[in-house]
Amino acid sequence: MHDLYSYDIESFEGLDSVTISKWERSITQPKLSRQVGILKYFQERTGAALPCWDNYTTEEAEEMICKVGMKNLLGKSKELVLNFPSAMIGADDLNVYQLRNSETIDKLIDINMGLDRDFNHDYTQLQTAHFKAWALNSSNSFYVCEYKDQFFGLLFTLRLKPVIFEKIINLEMDEKELTADDFASFDKMGYNYMISFFAMNDKAASMLFIRYYAHLIANQKVIAGVGVATMMDDAKKMSGNMNLSLCASKEISEGLTIQAYRETLPSFLASEKVVKMILSKQECPEE
Repeated sequence: MHDLYSYDIESFEGLDSVTISKWERSITQPKLSRQVGILKYFQERTGAALPCWDNYTTEEAEEMICKVGMKNLLGKSKELVLNFPSAMIGADDLNVYQLRNSETIDKLIDINMGLDRDFNHDYTQLQTAHFKAWALNSSNSFYVCEYKDQFFGLLFTLRLKPVIFEKIINLEMDEKELTADDFASFDKMGYNYMISFFAMNDKAASMLFIRYYAHLIANQKVIAGVGVATMMDDAKKMSGNMNLSLCASKEISEGLTIQAYRETLPSFLASEKVVKMILSKQECPEE
C-alpha cells in the first residue's frame, strides 16, 4: 500500500488496507486508471512489459484478449478496415495464420502489393521479392486472415535490430533498403515494426490484432518496442488509439507527409484501453 502511494501519490491517494484486501479477494477491483498505475508499478519493479504474463505462449495470450475490447481499441477506419457484411460470420470462424505456411503465398503477396501501391502512392517502391523474402524469414510475422479459404485481411510486421529500427523509425532509412542482416533473431532484443495492414471488416481486423498483441505479450522478453511509419490518415489515427507517439515526420510531396510513430513495449501495453482489453475479459461481452 505504502509502496503504491509513494510510486504515484495522485493515483493512490486515500488507498487503505481494506480496499487492497478486497482487490486481492476479487470482491472489488481497482478503477481502470489505478489498474494502469499498478501495472506501471510492477513494470518498474520487475522489468517485464506485462508482469505475471511474461511466460504465456501466444495461444494462451490470445485467450485472455477481449475481441470486443480489441475492436474498440482499433476504432473506426474507412480505408484500412472495410465494412464487408459479417452478420453470419463469427470471429471464431476466421482463421489467422503465418503467410510463410501458405501454399498461396504468391497470390497473397500480390494482394498486398496492390494495397501497398494504393495506400502509399508507390512511395515505398517495394517489390514482390521484398515481401516474399521478408515473409519467409522466421524473425518476421506475416499474418493472413481467411474465412473458408477466402482472403479477409493481413497484418505484416518486421522484427528489426535496434540500430536498424532507429534509422527506419526516424525516417533516415527506406524500407526497400532492408536486408536479411537487419532482422533480429529471437535470441536477441529487437523491435516490432508494422509494414502492412488491411481487413475486410472489423472482425477480421480484431482477430489479426489479437494475434499481434498475443505475439508481443508472449515474446515480451525480447521485444523492446513497436513502431510504424505511414502517410494514411486512418493509420495515423489508429496509431494514436494504440498508444503510439509521433516521433518523426517528413514531407514526401505537396500535401503528402509520412509520419512515424513509436513506443516502448511497456508503455505500449500500459494504456487504459489495452489494460481493459486484457485484464477485464471476464466483463467482456464476447460475440
